[in-house]
Amino acid sequence: MKISLFIFCALFLLLTGNVAFGKPVILKANESLPYWSRTLPHNGLGGELIEAISRAGDVESIIEFVPLKRMIEDTTDNNLGNPVFYMDNQDFAAIIPIAITQVGLYYYNPLHDKKVTFKSLSDLKGFRVGALSGTMANRTIFEKAGILFETSYSQESLFKKLHHGRLDFVLELDLVGQQTIAKLFPTESKNFEVIALPKSVSPIAILLDKNYPNVENVANRYRQGLAKIIKDGSYNEIISSYYESHQLPLLWLKELERFSRLYQTTP
Repeated sequence: MKISLFIFCALFLLLTGNVAFGKPVILKANESLPYWSRTLPHNGLGGELIEAISRAGDVESIIEFVPLKRMIEDTTDNNLGNPVFYMDNQDFAAIIPIAITQVGLYYYNPLHDKKVTFKSLSDLKGFRVGALSGTMANRTIFEKAGILFETSYSQESLFKKLHHGRLDFVLELDLVGQQTIAKLFPTESKNFEVIALPKSVSPIAILLDKNYPNVENVANRYRQGLAKIIKDGSYNEIISSYYESHQLPLLWLKELERFSRLYQTTP
């Protein structure tokens, strides 16, 4: 009886491709404090979420850090980040939103005569705006509006130029901008202002390549793990710890659910 049970379990593992006893899932991320960084505990906010989701879903995951440009050009890997950066070049079997973020328009207040307001792209006409290389999918829209764009491969470079007056604004994710400023200019954080851009909320997701082995099983494990940590409250604790208010931002879970529905049938 015990032998039969052992054989049954062995066959079950072979047929289902149990992720926990197979090869680790390699997920590639771009260095973006505090979401993804080898310099932070648990590899940052996103890394901490991946740890919790993988543990709850019984998946072994490994995060590898590579430049964003290389991630976009590689059409066979599993990625972590905003799906819009990768979907034009690669087909994915599953896109699983795990967090959200919003783009902010950062500026260095001492270099501006008055408080900056933003209602439309026309308000940026003639200004020099910096952004991370590879993130400006619709750059022509900004250029047609008369906005002068400059890109860089690092957030540090962009914010240093902003501080020195070589850029007027920097487009960056909310927490990434805050962390970069705190790192580079710890005594001047109050001199930097940010305007949250309307309709700029986007997902941070696990993107699994269409040809990845046993991909449907892997995707289901990740989804189950995410659902578990949301239900038990550990998801809320992780996200909240990265905000000064120590609270989950308003409408976070509602937006996460919206993106989950959007990508449930995508691609």
